[in-house]
Amino acid sequence: MRKREVGQALILVLILLAIGALLVVPALRLTGTALKSSQIVLPRVKALYAADSAQEFILWKLLWKDLAGELMRSDDPNPSAHYDLNVCGALVSVTVYMRATLGMGGITLATDDVIRPTKTVEPSTIDNDTYQTCNYTIRLEQLSSNTTQGLAAIYDILPKTLEASDYQTNSSYLSVDGGPWQWIPDPSWEVVGGQLRLQWPADYDWETSANPFSSDNTSDHYFHGIRDFTVRQVKELRFQMRHEFKGDDKDTVLCNWVVLKMEDGTNTLSGPQASITVGNPARPGVCQTGGVIEVGKISDPDVIPPGVETDIEYTISMTSWYNEVQHIEQVIDYLPPGFDYSDNSTSGITTSDPQFSLENVNGVDRWKLHWDNLHKAIDPEETLTLTFRARTTKHVSGSYYNEVMVLPDISAPTIFEEIGVTDEEYFTGYSWNTGAVMVPAYDSSANATGVTINANMALILEGITITSWQVD
Repeated sequence: MRKREVGQALILVLILLAIGALLVVPALRLTGTALKSSQIVLPRVKALYAADSAQEFILWKLLWKDLAGELMRSDDPNPSAHYDLNVCGALVSVTVYMRATLGMGGITLATDDVIRPTKTVEPSTIDNDTYQTCNYTIRLEQLSSNTTQGLAAIYDILPKTLEASDYQTNSSYLSVDGGPWQWIPDPSWEVVGGQLRLQWPADYDWETSANPFSSDNTSDHYFHGIRDFTVRQVKELRFQMRHEFKGDDKDTVLCNWVVLKMEDGTNTLSGPQASITVGNPARPGVCQTGGVIEVGKISDPDVIPPGVETDIEYTISMTSWYNEVQHIEQVIDYLPPGFDYSDNSTSGITTSDPQFSLENVNGVDRWKLHWDNLHKAIDPEETLTLTFRARTTKHVSGSYYNEVMVLPDISAPTIFEEIGVTDEEYFTGYSWNTGAVMVPAYDSSANATGVTINANMALILEGITITSWQVD
C-alpha cells in the first residue's frame, strides 16, 4: 500500500515541478518589470510633488509675503520673479509673471448698448480723379454680458458723394468669428437729402418692427445667424462701393456711419468712421461733417495693487470734429462698482463737484456723476478735458471699467431721424469700456526634471483663487 502512495507522491511532485517551471519565468519577468517601472515612476512622482510644492510656495508668497506688492512696484514693463528650490532632494525652478491685461469676458455696461459697431474701409486714401472700388467692413462685437437683445437691422449711412448706383450688386458677405465669408442678400437703399442709406434686411420696417433678422435658420432673414450673439462674439459684414472721386470729392475726407437697430427698438451708433482721404485735404483722415464730439477717457494709475486703498485720476477728453462751434451741455460718468468720487477734485471745463447718486445700472450698483448746465463752447478741432479723482480698494483681480457720456446741444440730421434715431442717441459721445483700472492676475510655471505645472491665480478678498492648473 505504501509503495503505491510513494508512486502517487512522485507523480504529484513531478507535476508541481512542471507547473512551477512555467510560473517561475513569468513571475521573474514581472518582478523585473516592476523594478524597472519603479525606477521610472518614482522619480516622476517625486518631480510632480516638487513642482506642486513650488506652486504652493508661489501662492504663499503672493498671499502672505508681499510678492504681489514687489511685482507691482517693479520698473520692469513685464514684472516677474524667479526661484530655484530644492524640495527634498528634487531641484525645481519656478517663475511667476504679473499679468495686467484687459479682461475678455462680458461687461455690464452703463447704457442700453450691447454690441459695439466699428467701421473700416480699404483703400482709405485715394487720389483725386480716380475711379475706385471701396471695400467697407462693419465689425460688430458683443461687449455686454446681456445677450437677451437680438439685432433687428443694420443701417449704413454713406458719404454724400456716393450714389446708389455705386453699390456693387451681390457684394454683401458675412463672417462669424473670423470664419469664411458667406453671401447675404443685398440691402435696400434710400437717398435722403442727397445722402445714401443702406439697410439690411432689405424689407425691414423700423416703425412696425416687421421683417427683422431672424433666429430661424430656414428663414430668408436668417443671414447666417446674425441676429443672436454670445459674449465677445464678433461678426463682420462687408460690401463694395465703386465710385469716381472727382469734382466736389477732391481734397476731402469722406466718412461713414453705422446704426444698429436692436430688437427692443433702441439704436446703437458708431459715430463717423471708415474715413476715405481723397487727394490732399487739410486734415487727412479726420471726419469734420458728423457734428459729433469724440470722447475718450484714461485712468492714472491704470494698474493698482490688490487690497490697498488707491486714488485714481480720471481724465475725460472731448474733441469736436464739427466745422462749427458746439456747446457741451452735460457730462455723465458712471464709476466702476466700489469706486467713490473724491470731493473737490474736479478740474478742466469746470471746477464744480458733480451731482451724484448711487444707481442700479443693469443690475450693478454704480455711482452716477453728472455735471449739468455746462454751456461750454468747443471750437472745431478743439480738445477740452475734465479731470477728477476717485478712490477704491479692490481685492479681486480683474478689469474695472469707467464709462462717460457727453451731450452737446444740436439736432440729429433728417437721414437719422427718419429711422428713429433721437437727438440724444445721435450726439451723445459715449466712451464705451475705456478708462479701465486693473487689479493684476498671475501666471506661474514650475519645472522639475521634465514635469511642468502651469498655473494661473487671482487674488480675492483675504485669499487667492486658482483659475487654472495644468500638468505637462
